[in-house]
Amino acid sequence: MAEDGFVVVHGANRGSNVFLHLFAVALMLTGPIVYVTNDGSTVGIVLTVLLVPLGIGVWRGVGRAKRRLLRLDEVGLPATAVVLSMEPISEDATVRARLWISGPDVPAFGAEHDARYHPALRPGNRLAAVVDPDDHHDFELDY
Repeated sequence: MAEDGFVVVHGANRGSNVFLHLFAVALMLTGPIVYVTNDGSTVGIVLTVLLVPLGIGVWRGVGRAKRRLLRLDEVGLPATAVVLSMEPISEDATVRARLWISGPDVPAFGAEHDARYHPALRPGNRLAAVVDPDDHHDFELDY
């Protein structure tokens, strides 16, 4: 608990995320391996053309997400998010929570948060949040 009654949020998965990087490498290598093992087959060419860019995109996306979360750890401002409403948005347990986020150094703003259902996302609940000071719509909730 921080001095002002805000919870200090330290999110998980700030590390190297080895599994997702290995997945990206596997995507990038599948096409060329099929191409070489089948003596230059058309399937290998098609897989290479499709999976290499996909693997590069996964690799870059993992890096971008990590940089965003590390930035929130460095410069994020503590805030409180009040759940205004919650509604299911798919047939699985995914919900959309409408939030009102404010804090001492954060101007109040409304936001939407899509996530798996969690009891903390009920209307009226107050959640600890960390908000990027340069992009107030970039935030992380602790629940």
